[in-house]
Amino acid sequence: MSGKILKRALALCLCMLLLAGSCLAEDSLENFVPDALTEEELAQWQEWAEEGMGDSDATAANAAELTPEEESLMAEMASMLEDTTVSTEVDLSNLELNEALPDYVVNILLLGVDNRSVELVSGRADANIICSINTQDGSIKLTSIARDTAVEVPGYKSKKRLNTAFKFGSKDGDVAKGAELAMKTVNRNFQMNIERYVVVNIHGLADIIEALGGVDMELTKGEAQAINYELHVKEPMDDVQRDKLEVADGVQHLDGMEAVTYGRIRNLQGQNDLNRNERQRKLLEALLKKVMEDMDITKFLNLIETALPYGKTNLTADELLSLGMTVLSGSAMQNLASGGEVVGQFGIPMEKQYGYREFNGESLVYISDKRMQTTLTAMQEFIYGQSYVK
Repeated sequence: MSGKILKRALALCLCMLLLAGSCLAEDSLENFVPDALTEEELAQWQEWAEEGMGDSDATAANAAELTPEEESLMAEMASMLEDTTVSTEVDLSNLELNEALPDYVVNILLLGVDNRSVELVSGRADANIICSINTQDGSIKLTSIARDTAVEVPGYKSKKRLNTAFKFGSKDGDVAKGAELAMKTVNRNFQMNIERYVVVNIHGLADIIEALGGVDMELTKGEAQAINYELHVKEPMDDVQRDKLEVADGVQHLDGMEAVTYGRIRNLQGQNDLNRNERQRKLLEALLKKVMEDMDITKFLNLIETALPYGKTNLTADELLSLGMTVLSGSAMQNLASGGEVVGQFGIPMEKQYGYREFNGESLVYISDKRMQTTLTAMQEFIYGQSYVK
């Protein structure tokens, strides 16, 4: 396996997870995938991914094919991940896993924490996204759950906002415990089997997008106007002097802070948090396309160095590599080449399957038991192609 493929696999998966958690978020495809890749070689990629890439012999063999520059890159990557990975701090036996779900889909909980410092010690998780990677076909699917959804948080009475689970768990400054309670909460309320997480400080997303060179987004006139208002009329979120966006429908290039502002728009007439969730998913897909199409060694290092201080995960480097290889050899890449859907998207609550109810003086998104059955059935069919709802 070439060093180019190896580092792209790592970059793709790590950036995908960091960006998705943050999002509440050119070279041709021939430069991304080797020119003379045969069907046999594609099959080999998939075999490597399914085997997990975790044994020392395989790692050594791959390292032997790297250039000195790439070896240095991989060593630096491993060193940086040591400070980001906290895999031993989550009690996997305490997550209330749904054992009925098949294991060929890896579900990862992406948490975007609203904390204005780089430290991920507390804060509500305002982005709650289940990233599902199918190891059989390499597809990527994102399920976003509205932060105001009423859920049962283990250990607490009455219904709570979903975004409080991480805050309750991390009240002593323990990120892993916050993620553990958030995973357990999602597993219990949505019949999932999540064991892996990525927690990202959403205020680092602007820097991450800047490291990618910004992003092109299809904007409505109202969205462009809202971004201008937030960054030029209200108190700016940074000290950058920038031109206003054109107030018109169409594609515009956004810098990091403009893109973050786009993903956080919530005050357009006739819209709500569900529309905000949809914008976040669109932003994530646009960013993923950039990563998949254009990631040289310099951009890779810059991106990782920028992103890692804002994130924590219990995914190991081997797991990231395995998942990245799976995506590289799967349907997401094929769809990128053909202009199809790169990332499947699903949102909870579903249209006409929720209401509002007051709990402890707060109006929360409420999904009745009957509607929850409908929702869970649709979600599992989206992720797995069939339902395993109890």
